[in-house]
Amino acid sequence: MPRPRVGGTATIYSKRGLALAPVLRRSEHMSTAIAARTKWADWLGWTAAVVMAALWFSAGLWKLTDISGWQLKLTQLLVPVQLSLAGTLAVGVAEVVAGVLLLRPAWRRWGGWLSVALLAAFMAYMAVNYQTLQGEDCSCFPWLERAVGPAFFWSDAAMVAVALVAVRFSQPSKNARGAGIAALAVAAFAAGMLGVDRLQPPPELAGIEPISADGSEYDVRQGKVFLFFFNPSCLHCLHAGQTMAKYEWLVDFIGIPTQDPDWGPGFLQDAGLTAVKLSPDAERLRETFVFEDVPYGAMLEDGSVLERLVFWEEPALSEALRKHAFIE
Repeated sequence: MPRPRVGGTATIYSKRGLALAPVLRRSEHMSTAIAARTKWADWLGWTAAVVMAALWFSAGLWKLTDISGWQLKLTQLLVPVQLSLAGTLAVGVAEVVAGVLLLRPAWRRWGGWLSVALLAAFMAYMAVNYQTLQGEDCSCFPWLERAVGPAFFWSDAAMVAVALVAVRFSQPSKNARGAGIAALAVAAFAAGMLGVDRLQPPPELAGIEPISADGSEYDVRQGKVFLFFFNPSCLHCLHAGQTMAKYEWLVDFIGIPTQDPDWGPGFLQDAGLTAVKLSPDAERLRETFVFEDVPYGAMLEDGSVLERLVFWEEPALSEALRKHAFIE
């Protein structure tokens, strides 16, 4: 008779289990390590995405809620006036869209690459115009003041690195239709803000009291008056003043320094402006005329605001003044 096997099938399975035990333990350790790495990568990706999204939301919403102000900023950064509105809207929408894409894991990779493209475009533009723009204000974030210089490039490079971290630790993007709908929603918001910006009512002068101009009382509600708000240290204001010094004025020209009023006479002399009455009442006038940046101008006639000026390029400037018979 054949000799029976000791332990039977149970013994065989027991021996196999003992042999596989180290392999199972190694597999468990590997699974734990992979889970830990995945958790760490998710945390790093989310942190990078949130940081970049916060930056883009602050920059983009600032532009879309102050469209006229950003048009002026872009012209000061050498963007042609004709492109300033389109540039403000395009950059503002792109920045907000980048923030939206970064916050959704399914779109994060697209948001990261859009971030890299925007930052690379900003750095390329500043590099091309570096000699002209060096030292100029280029603050894109409401809480961060920056000027064109080496710090601009290394800070943008640091943001590129953060965006690439978000890309590296993201899953392949999908649902392009949903991302497109989100982008259209941001564009619709921008269109609404443009309407609000353009439909703002002109300042009301009915309650404004006479101001001081060259030491005398002056009522800006009488006749035709041109108000020119300027900072004596502002090169853009100086260029605007030099342009206007070439005109033959038909109205009273009131200059209002927004800072350092004692430097006002020197500014007028440097600009070549003559027959200008200086007023120290900038703070009181700014309660009526609300603006962010100088130079800023207003054409008044008998207590009504005919037009406000924030762009100072020719021929648009002289055409606007001549249309209302403020210059020859």
